[in-house]
Amino acid sequence: MTEQEITIHETIPEISIIVPVYHVEKQLRRALDSILRQTFPNFELILVNDGGNEEESAICREYAEKDSRIVYLTQTNQGQSAARNRGLDQCRGNWIMFVDSDDWVREDFCEKALHAVLDTGADMGIFDLAYTEGDETQGQPHPVGFPEGVYESSRILEGRLTGEVQCYIWNKIYRRDLWKDIRFPLGEHWEDDAVIHEVIDLADTVAVIHEVLYYKPGRSSSITALAAKDNSMYRWLWIQRRRRWEYLERTHQEMLPAAANNMVSTILDYVNNCLLPDNDNTGFEEVRQWAKDHPIPGEKVIRHRWIRYSVFLRNKTLFVLQEKTVGLLKNLKRKKSR
Repeated sequence: MTEQEITIHETIPEISIIVPVYHVEKQLRRALDSILRQTFPNFELILVNDGGNEEESAICREYAEKDSRIVYLTQTNQGQSAARNRGLDQCRGNWIMFVDSDDWVREDFCEKALHAVLDTGADMGIFDLAYTEGDETQGQPHPVGFPEGVYESSRILEGRLTGEVQCYIWNKIYRRDLWKDIRFPLGEHWEDDAVIHEVIDLADTVAVIHEVLYYKPGRSSSITALAAKDNSMYRWLWIQRRRRWEYLERTHQEMLPAAANNMVSTILDYVNNCLLPDNDNTGFEEVRQWAKDHPIPGEKVIRHRWIRYSVFLRNKTLFVLQEKTVGLLKNLKRKKSR
């Protein structure tokens, strides 16, 4: 079997599971084994090797040769978004699920998620996940912020704006047609946050179940960890939240107040990061101009945060002085609490 060959299935799978692969050779077998142990067997596993190393390629070929449910695709390194998009272009299942190649899933990951949507007629399902330490098989549950049940998608969308529903694409199951015209933006981080609100918006109803079906270990070399280390996370969060805000302006202006607190927080974090001595502070004026062009309603924004944001809009010098004072007060509070 060559790198270019694709496994052909004789029957249409119920679920397509999309897994991008890049520099995770130490965790890859664990992820693949957890998927192939599923109690619900009618799925296809789409492995997209995004320019991975020889060891990863060998592991992918090995698994594809021994299990006909695996569709193995390769491409030059283009990033996680491109790999997921390739999987979306290829998938044939009635339902879509995503797994990152350094994570793992419970053996009834597919079965429980599928029953949640089929039993309720929902277009999408959301379940709990857990963060783990290293190779621990259990971890700290991270539940969806809604009671178990079926909801109109507008309620789930509002929950996404307030943080009650996570942006992650991998603790969810989707009817395939929800992704018909949606793809991840190329070359960007937090690409989940860039699109998940649009996917939710296309659904009629969404089922929520409170079972931990997905496990996410901490990894120092993950994209999220690296972005946090070099502070680029603030820029990417600003980019994705700005994109979401502009989507709401076009489609759901009534939901802008629900998104306002999160948007203001994102802006304040980013512009403060822009002002650090070693950072490029040109982003400060870019954000300030955008904020003036896209008024944010303040009625649901935390009061102290809204005051800081109002100063940011009016006067840069005063804002810088204010933020230094806020930082000093926070440091004093930390010292007193020790």
